[in-house]
Amino acid sequence: MSTTSIPTRQTRAGARLWRRLLVIAAVGQAVSSVLVSLFGGAFTTADRAGEPLIVPPGGAFSIWSVIIALSIGYAIWAESDLRPDPDLRDRLTRPLLVTCVGFSAWLAAAELEPVWTTLAIFLIMLAGLLRALAHAQQNRAAIRTWSPFARALLWGTLGLYTGWSSVAIWLNLTTALVSSGAPTTTSAGILGQVAILAGAVGTAVAIIRFTGALLPYVVTIAWALSGVIISTVQEGYPVLTTAAGLGLLIVLINAVLALQRRPVPDRHEGDQ
Repeated sequence: MSTTSIPTRQTRAGARLWRRLLVIAAVGQAVSSVLVSLFGGAFTTADRAGEPLIVPPGGAFSIWSVIIALSIGYAIWAESDLRPDPDLRDRLTRPLLVTCVGFSAWLAAAELEPVWTTLAIFLIMLAGLLRALAHAQQNRAAIRTWSPFARALLWGTLGLYTGWSSVAIWLNLTTALVSSGAPTTTSAGILGQVAILAGAVGTAVAIIRFTGALLPYVVTIAWALSGVIISTVQEGYPVLTTAAGLGLLIVLINAVLALQRRPVPDRHEGDQ
């Protein structure tokens, strides 16, 4: 009996440690954000001169506050041993930990070497989020038994974080290219940014199909593309505005189609 109970206790203690580390990392996002807002440089300054035309206006980035709040809320909720489905929560913990640590690392990289390092970090963050989404997708039935508050925390965290990160990798790529000397306002620069938008929309459509149109994800993508529309209208580049508007339309159409293909219980049980 002792030979089986001891490893079990050790396993549970290890899982609890990982969940506590997630709480620390999630709260660390807020701490690092405050430090950067107080002492940060130009890269994290909204609406800075010389940034790509397709970067949304500064107000659009307020979504980070919601993402961080949701991730902290989920981490605190999931830490307790009294919550349901401990195995599922443990499988979600490590990829989300990678993402939360990655966010703080991204802010640090933005101050030290913002050209390409930030892109690499966002790719790692997105990989962690997709891993967590895969676990959640495979366990939708179990998650539907959670309280509405817990479901909102989980799906809100996964949807908003994945949505903004899947756009951010393309925006960071654009910023890295511009920082390396790529043009922004020439014909080549405009076409390049249209290609970046196409890549962002293609990524969004793939994830929408994968998640069956997870509502927080769709809303976040719509928020990001609406921001691009606003910024390109303000700058006076109708080609980019048209591309962003068409991308938004494609995203919404695919979301409706994916929603129609989802099983009826998923559409009506309020798990998103």
